Amino acid sequence: MNIKTIIYAICFISGTAPFQLQAAPSADELQAIFDRAMQTRESGKTFEAIKLFETLLDNQPTLNRVRLELAVAYHQASRYEDALREFKLVLDDPNTPENVRLSILAYLAQLTSDELKPAARHSFSYYASVGALHNSNINATPGAGLSPVTGISNAEKISSSGASVNLSASHRYRLKSPMDVLGSATYFEWQSQAGLSSNLYSRTGDYDYSVVSISTGPAMSAPGRWRSSVSIRADQILLGGSQLALFTSLNPAITFDLGNYRNLTFEGGYTQHSYDKAVDAGRDGSETMLGSGYSTLIYNNNVGLEGGFRLRNNDADNSGYSYHDTELYFSSFVVLSEQAAVYLRLNHHHYDYAELDPAVSIERDENETQYAIGYNRDLRDGILKHWTFNLEFAANANTSNVPDFEYRRNVFSAGLSRYFQ
Repeated sequence: MNIKTIIYAICFISGTAPFQLQAAPSADELQAIFDRAMQTRESGKTFEAIKLFETLLDNQPTLNRVRLELAVAYHQASRYEDALREFKLVLDDPNTPENVRLSILAYLAQLTSDELKPAARHSFSYYASVGALHNSNINATPGAGLSPVTGISNAEKISSSGASVNLSASHRYRLKSPMDVLGSATYFEWQSQAGLSSNLYSRTGDYDYSVVSISTGPAMSAPGRWRSSVSIRADQILLGGSQLALFTSLNPAITFDLGNYRNLTFEGGYTQHSYDKAVDAGRDGSETMLGSGYSTLIYNNNVGLEGGFRLRNNDADNSGYSYHDTELYFSSFVVLSEQAAVYLRLNHHHYDYAELDPAVSIERDENETQYAIGYNRDLRDGILKHWTFNLEFAANANTSNVPDFEYRRNVFSAGLSRYFQ
């Protein structure tokens, strides 16, 4: 039984109004404090609400409704002994109705269970997806202003079918008791993940593309108010079975809960690029990123919308590879049923290169548009129970003032995925 259910049940069965004060000179003031305390707790500022409830009881120690609300706030703050004390005071009051006593005793069972849980919790989860794909242009390398693979022109594009594999393992270490951060009950955890993502082609292995990733870092959340994280990440990129580059990055982000399933996110990033092959000499360098996005759920949470922008500045050792990237993105999903949903992703990049490209002696100016349309369906019967069927069409189109760097690529994919815990 959750906190809200039990506390409203106590008030209902006891016939107690949310808060009633006897007529007194300070009644209006105390009522305003109670209203503010309730709003403050609902907004996630648990510790600030505790102070307001305690102030009320200092003035009116016989108000059991306030005492119950204080006990709930203590529970939310993991102050179990304090919560138990306040509940017992209400139980010991001879004027407390018997049905209210029964509701409190039911709640105490949950409180005791929470108190016995370990101070820190470890949780592990795993993800796997496998599928088939067809890529109309496997030798193009879209994204981040990279050029097509050296030695292959746009006229020599190669199409191929293949297989995709994605595997990941995640670990979360979370402290049970929240901290007081500006009056809010704030939880701390450490998140780590390792993963492998590969596209393997049947026509030739020269363009097999794999990324081995590992990330770790702290995260904090104040439910109903904000959440933040800092991720330290390393991505080893392989092309054709040999090492292409190592990207190491630091990625901070903070999201503010605006209420009604609306969120505002600010993110940043610093990435160090280190390439392995002599042909990529001059691409080594660093990239900085700043971005912001807004997301919301509408129509009874059956439709999700997200949009935003990211600004990147890539500073390469050879300034001909340096560029500014302005990205605009939008995504949406629509729930069709309890088992099925469709989604749409759109990204547009404008790459403005700083100087002449060393390969063509022209200052490049490019626009890249990416979109993906997909369908997901949860499978609930048979040997594939708990798996999800995924179907997606994705397209990339890059326009450039240098014809050799223009390309188009379409990818059809279908597969199965599942989370394991």
